[in-house]
Amino acid sequence: MKYILGIDAGTSNVKAVLFDENGQEISVASQENETYSVGNHVEQDMDVIWENVKACVKSVVNSGITDKEDIIGIGVTGQGEGCWLIDKDGQPVQKAILWCDGRAVREVDKITKDHPEIGRLYHKTTGTPPLPGNQMMLLKWMKENRKEVLDRASKLLFCKDWIRYKMTGDMKAEITDSLTSLVDVKNGKIALELMEALDIAEYRNYLPDPVRSDEVVGAIKDSFADEVGLKRGLPVIAGALDTSATAMGLGAVHEKDVCVILGTTCANEIVLKKEDCDFGAENSRYEKHPLGDLYVGLQATLNGTPNIDWMLENIARTKDFDEIDRIVERTPVGCGGVVFHPYISVAGERAPFYHPYARGSFFGISQVTTRDDLVRAVYEGITMSIRDCLGDVDRNARIFLAGGGANSLVWAQMIADVSGLKVMIPAGKELGAKGVALMIGVSQGLYKDYEEAVERACAFQQVYEPNLANTKKYDLLYELYRKVRIHYEEIWDYRHQMNKKIKLIGEEE
Repeated sequence: MKYILGIDAGTSNVKAVLFDENGQEISVASQENETYSVGNHVEQDMDVIWENVKACVKSVVNSGITDKEDIIGIGVTGQGEGCWLIDKDGQPVQKAILWCDGRAVREVDKITKDHPEIGRLYHKTTGTPPLPGNQMMLLKWMKENRKEVLDRASKLLFCKDWIRYKMTGDMKAEITDSLTSLVDVKNGKIALELMEALDIAEYRNYLPDPVRSDEVVGAIKDSFADEVGLKRGLPVIAGALDTSATAMGLGAVHEKDVCVILGTTCANEIVLKKEDCDFGAENSRYEKHPLGDLYVGLQATLNGTPNIDWMLENIARTKDFDEIDRIVERTPVGCGGVVFHPYISVAGERAPFYHPYARGSFFGISQVTTRDDLVRAVYEGITMSIRDCLGDVDRNARIFLAGGGANSLVWAQMIADVSGLKVMIPAGKELGAKGVALMIGVSQGLYKDYEEAVERACAFQQVYEPNLANTKKYDLLYELYRKVRIHYEEIWDYRHQMNKKIKLIGEEE
């Protein structure tokens, strides 16, 4: 039996996962990441992330389950976007700025409001509108606010590329991460024209040219192999953005496959051919699928399960998820007309609309509203957001459901009911790591192609059919959800201006 090592460097945790050739998770090790948040600034220590990776790899390699000679390669996936800067010696010049950071809001506003022609160029060129967490926008923010730090740097990486560099010493970028905002979708090359329009072309050499996700880009360093107990010379592929890798790990390798990843971000994906992508269309966002000419229509919210965390801390009387599921299950659909909008990020929202000052809210509370209503409303609100992100998806499609939220069977049924689509729950939990593991398997000849890889390694443990009576109820509730959301946009702007005035009054006093 051969084995593959997948590393998943998420926002909340770093994981190392050992898979057998049938896609079974043989050993998993996890380390929690520490995030530093002040206002709308969100950062992580790059060196700590690397130490977490080493600890996880060492744990699974030395678990005694397999001999190191049977491990055939390593793939890395991780959180996307953000700003991971290193100097010419390969050392971080500052903490990593994360994808959920909001500091570049002013830069985005200048482009979208003061120079809309640049905003249109940005969206049409990259397939993604300008957003605060985009690496391109954070590069501009660094130039305008921390130029002395930026000028000490030599390369601008993504999270997984930092990890892969530490393992191999090779400096590479990869297409699924790079296409989030750096690459021209027409030719797959760094978008120099856009960089010139943004007045950051002087930093073009900071951006490594991207390679294919499944390309072997190096071998692990002897020092790393010896430290963690791996075989020397083990090949490492370029890897993939976490959302793209998870699509692969779910087996979503065909046109019109739908994936929903319930994690820190709620990522909603539809697999498309390039010719079916309308790059630059309003509210659109496209990422590269790891395979061939496939792309992903992506609508990834800024917050998914953190809404649940907030609810557990501030509303529910229990943090036992089994009890929470029972509360949700016994509370009627629609919660008596209470609607929750799950926009709790300090950076606002980015999908399926962009508004830097969007905020979460309950609508429809009365004196008969209970805590149970509010608990269920939070789940329904996130699920309504999923439907909002997916838009008019083909009703014959299936949703491949992954992420921590997929552990709730009650929530899975709710997603089926709200969307009107069949929901598929995969066997196994580490789908991002599995995605890059399958790519290693194909690159090393373990599988002859991706069809065989998916057939052998991707299985589903449960399937949920929509309750059509509930779907009709949710159709009505969704219309209310949308009407309130659209109406709130003006109010969010007013609230932001009001808070600025209140702050000024306090300073005058």
